[in-house]
Amino acid sequence: MNIEIANRLVQLRKSNNLSQEALAEKLGISRQAVSKWERAEASPDTDNLILLARLYQVSLDELLKTDEEIMVPESTDAKEDAGEREEQNSGRDWIFEFTSFPIYLIITIIYFIIGCIYGAWHPGWILFLLPPIWNSIITAIRNRNALCFAYPVFATFVYMCLGLFWGAWHPGWIIFLTIPLYYSLVRGGRMAAHAYHTKADRLEEGTGDRDEER
Repeated sequence: MNIEIANRLVQLRKSNNLSQEALAEKLGISRQAVSKWERAEASPDTDNLILLARLYQVSLDELLKTDEEIMVPESTDAKEDAGEREEQNSGRDWIFEFTSFPIYLIITIIYFIIGCIYGAWHPGWILFLLPPIWNSIITAIRNRNALCFAYPVFATFVYMCLGLFWGAWHPGWIIFLTIPLYYSLVRGGRMAAHAYHTKADRLEEGTGDRDEER
């Protein structure tokens, strides 16, 4: 990676009050990977560049701009891989653009319709629990972080449905016991992934050192 870009990554991270560990957690990678980017020893892949640009609220051009002109011939395989990544990213971008859909307005309209026609003002109000659930799903997908999912709101929605429609207030309340379990599982999974990436980086560094010795 160009040292100018590496320095820019350091500046952007610090200006957003993020440590290398915090940034690595948001991206779902190891701290060593972030450190390599900032030392210009490695480059982020396309997916991580997109996530960095969104996280720092800058364009990819601004993130990668440099005064040096670098001409790198692309092989056919590299072009095919780039095309596949672009198709995947365009698919995700379609999902993210859908977040601009006025879901609160739609839910309000639906609420007034079922209220006026069916008189279901109660329990129709539980519809207003759906927008934060939907928005948190999109955020979790965008950040690749299940901790962003509003699971407590989802649990409340399920509990209200069980109680209002089926009268299962008991044992429906048990759903709330799954909240700490959900976060424990997600954090455990992220820690395991982080440990795996860290180990892989160390093995890669060890292999590189042995190659240099040879």
